Amino acid sequence: MKKIILLTLVLLEYSFASAQVMKNMDNMSRQKPRENPVKTIINNTPPRLVRYDLYVNDTIVNYTGKAKHAIAINGSIPAPTLYFTEGDTAEIYVHNTLNTETSIHWHGIILPNQYDGVPYLTTQPIKAGQTHLYKFPIVQNGIYWYHSHTKLQEQSGMYGALIIHKRAEPDIKEYALVLSDWSNEKPFEIDRSLHNGTDWYAIKKGSTQNYAQAIIEGHFLTKLTNEWKRMNAMDVSDVYYDTFLINGKSVDEQPQFKAGDKVKLRIVNGSSSTYFWLNYAGGKITVVASDGKDIEPVEVDRMLMAIAETYDIIVTIPKNMSYEFLVTPEDRTKSASLWLGDGMKMPATHLPKLKYR
Repeated sequence: MKKIILLTLVLLEYSFASAQVMKNMDNMSRQKPRENPVKTIINNTPPRLVRYDLYVNDTIVNYTGKAKHAIAINGSIPAPTLYFTEGDTAEIYVHNTLNTETSIHWHGIILPNQYDGVPYLTTQPIKAGQTHLYKFPIVQNGIYWYHSHTKLQEQSGMYGALIIHKRAEPDIKEYALVLSDWSNEKPFEIDRSLHNGTDWYAIKKGSTQNYAQAIIEGHFLTKLTNEWKRMNAMDVSDVYYDTFLINGKSVDEQPQFKAGDKVKLRIVNGSSSTYFWLNYAGGKITVVASDGKDIEPVEVDRMLMAIAETYDIIVTIPKNMSYEFLVTPEDRTKSASLWLGDGMKMPATHLPKLKYR
């Protein structure tokens, strides 16, 4: 009897040990592979005085087959991306060649109040034909942006990215994106339509709702209430835009990236009134910074980007193909695309149209 009990105990101990070994092996197999650390590049160059000359000028653009007036900086929309390194001093001359006043606001930049760029509040407006100097120390890092703070000039094209590198930066390829919306209407006409509470933009987007449909759906009282409040039936976004742009184009091609490359996309939402969904055909998106500040990296399948936000995200080029980074407005009426890499096109998953009914 003792031998049987002893044998049973030995078998139980063996079974338990075997189970522990199998469990440990299973846990090891589920661990993520350790990635090679990213090399850091140290910038030993002494802080510099970095000068830019920005010329604000009228221009004509044609994004949708119709020539329309716009406002450019140095002849481009978006404005040139300005680069600095933490510790530098910015010396930026803004030359106003318009026949009206203008301004530049440095969005998110820590600087002396008189250089903030909000006319009649912190900084004098730049009158027609005048030049204004903005000079301030660079005491931060990250991606930010700059834009006009005069009337509705920003909607006409006065916006651009501003990138401040750290003294010690990860050795990773990067590309700056400025997202924007564009309407062939004059900005003041859009403003007038919004103040009048017109349904015209909803009609163009197919998001209106009539009384008969409200009755059928059992929402007649809701329809009446919304009419009394002058609210649109489906107020996902207020304005119908003719196109959406990445760096001034509806399609941006960047074929220089190769298989295995990690690319930091430095993104500014410079739109007038559009939230954007971001998703990528080559896999997950890793978010590493928000509004100029580093964060704990987060992997997502897609993300929503609000107006005036900035993000640093990292994507990987899996193979020698061209992968779509898709930018879709919240109302999902259209989209814009950035293609990373060269070769066969690998499209991203397009978001389904919204069901307004």
